[in-house]
Amino acid sequence: MPPAVLKPGGVAVRNVEWLLREATEERTLRMGTRAVIDDERWRANIERLDIGDGLRVFLHDVAVRRDLTVEAGTDRTDQWIASQVTIAGRADIDFLDGQRTTSTAAQALLFRPAAGRAAYSLKKGVEFHSVGYSLDIERVRRLFEDAPPAVLRPLLEPAVTTSRIAAMRGDRQMRTLARGLFACGLNGPLRVLMMEGAVIQLLAVQAAAAARQPIVRRREAFSVGERAAVGEARERLLADMRHPPTLGDLAAAVGLSEKRLNAGFRAVFGATVFESLRNERLEHARIALKTGGVSLKEAAFRVGYNHPTNFINAFTARYGVPPGRYLARSS
Repeated sequence: MPPAVLKPGGVAVRNVEWLLREATEERTLRMGTRAVIDDERWRANIERLDIGDGLRVFLHDVAVRRDLTVEAGTDRTDQWIASQVTIAGRADIDFLDGQRTTSTAAQALLFRPAAGRAAYSLKKGVEFHSVGYSLDIERVRRLFEDAPPAVLRPLLEPAVTTSRIAAMRGDRQMRTLARGLFACGLNGPLRVLMMEGAVIQLLAVQAAAAARQPIVRRREAFSVGERAAVGEARERLLADMRHPPTLGDLAAAVGLSEKRLNAGFRAVFGATVFESLRNERLEHARIALKTGGVSLKEAAFRVGYNHPTNFINAFTARYGVPPGRYLARSS
């Protein structure tokens, strides 16, 4: 839901240097806009994040105090499709050409608004917790390697004169992915990559659900050239872990689709692009803690974690023991 107008996240030790130079740098994600409202009509926390090429993510946490309609517009000039995945609550969505639909925890949506605008109607007493995203249609085509499923093709036409809507049953997997986008334990590039990956998974899950087809996971074969491209991508990803490329930019640089690149990382390195960056950053934190001169809180923040508890959980999952116990055992 875009901005509203109311109506009545084996490494060489030398690379640890960047950890120690960042003490005064702000590592929080700085992009897009955020609206925090608390008045007689509603309490709302609505955040828009512009991520990479043609991708926006919208996070909504709203408690409605009286019936209201929020008209969502956009400043985008490209062609795009949108999604709405509701975790809790309900919103009735009206498009300006007369089309209407509903977003609830039981019904997720993919849509292409003809006029680029929609109005969200919320009832008094509703607590609306949801995620939306919009993706440039050319990027969607690339994600599906120019062979999108039939259910998406009407949404990807060059021009539409009436709004196109693909509704599907909302399920636990969608809601879990949506909740993950609210995770505030990550910051900076880690959060960007996590969000990109989550949106791609959501799109795949929603498309499969809309087509009423199960997602089939199979072992994929990769050519020598593709494996070389994946290796190059990893080198590019880790060249500057303070400012890594987005998933889209990384895929374009090595000539693979984002979907193929992520699958290649899993096949070659046993982890997705996001997981690979996270694991390397945790290794930097481990080395920095072991060599001393940095507190646990500082190490956590510098590798992309806003809260030490989230860092401790990630470190424990990666190395089998909490950082404190690891240091005690290593001393």
